[in-house]
Amino acid sequence: MASPPAPATPAMLNAIMPGRKCARSFARKILTAIWIGYASISIAHADPNALSLVSTSFDSIDKNIRFEVDFPGGKIDRLIENGSDNFEIVIRPETDTSNDSAWYAFRVHSKTSLEIKVRIRYEGGSHRYAPKISHDRVEWTPANHLIVSRHPGGREVTLKLPVSDKPLWVASQELVNNKDIASWINDFDSKPFISNKEIGTSVNGRPIHSMTIGDPDASDSIFILSRQHPPEVTGTIGMMHFVETLCADTPLANQFRKLFQTSVVPIANPDGVAKGYWRANANGVDLNRDWLHFTQPETKAIHDELISLRDREDGRMWLFLDFHSTFNEVFYTAPIQNNLFPAGFTKDWLAAIDERMPSFDVLREEGHNAHRATSKAWVARELGIHAITYEFGDETDRERIRDIATQSAEEMMKLLIARKTDESK
Repeated sequence: MASPPAPATPAMLNAIMPGRKCARSFARKILTAIWIGYASISIAHADPNALSLVSTSFDSIDKNIRFEVDFPGGKIDRLIENGSDNFEIVIRPETDTSNDSAWYAFRVHSKTSLEIKVRIRYEGGSHRYAPKISHDRVEWTPANHLIVSRHPGGREVTLKLPVSDKPLWVASQELVNNKDIASWINDFDSKPFISNKEIGTSVNGRPIHSMTIGDPDASDSIFILSRQHPPEVTGTIGMMHFVETLCADTPLANQFRKLFQTSVVPIANPDGVAKGYWRANANGVDLNRDWLHFTQPETKAIHDELISLRDREDGRMWLFLDFHSTFNEVFYTAPIQNNLFPAGFTKDWLAAIDERMPSFDVLREEGHNAHRATSKAWVARELGIHAITYEFGDETDRERIRDIATQSAEEMMKLLIARKTDESK
């Protein structure tokens, strides 16, 4: 970046417009604006070919306030200081995208306690995610109340943030990154029925982890996928509770694990998660539109894992679940009229969930994106099994997500055990 011009001084102004007081006043404003524009750093994207996020920070002109995005998932594209307590953040997608999932995440702290205004302006998107705040990056609180104004079209919102010397994390959603998921996987190490492996690496060389849950002698399998799209955190939260239910020490889960192995890929797009991308991987490709030619290392690794399960001589696949997030809970499925194995599973599963949870509106959209190169469409067509995109709401209460995921997992296990038992007779 070029060196900033020096701040406007009286001598400079007299040299520009001698004897013209009003003109000098106007020139002072112009030069001061230019100075602020240079002093307010543009926080650029991390190098798309780098393995780790470049540490970046912004200090206010008076050195009182600091913004930071030096953490996985940190996302600010430009930060402008408009005054000592007034800032503007610009958020842009990593590539042209038709899916508006504008992600932002930053940390801010101040030498003195005060309230600051932060305007978040979206270029190429609009405000989707209500802010979440944390002081330790572990416990998060919804913070919609901090929004003091918003554009009618969602192109920008203004937050009033209480800042102090205690760092405040502000993000679109809770930060559930690659390290968090790796730690979550490691928590299962003591369970003898779980094994872990890497099935491939991302564009930037990050590992793609897979868990296998169940008795090694179990011949049949199901497959669970999450986080093709980086901002869809509630889908991953739902997936975690779903998987934890399969791993529980209950008679139902114990019986299920004897009959079925469950393969889980918790983060399909580790580069996008690390870089705070809206939709794509490090090559700018939407992974859930790459399930035809499998041009990306992430989708190719998952494809190969699915094919290896399909080709097992002693068993077969029964179900594929792909966890995502949208505006509310919904199951995107194949058309109701289909020849998928096991017959009628999706209809029966959703009916069981509906009966068990009367307060939960079980929404099904059949044939969703059936013409696109999505995971669900490819699995149903090529593997001939029920494939479902399981969506959780962006702003659904997190305990509610736990309840829905837990109970739907239990109903899935009951139904598959019953079908397997019937098949064995």
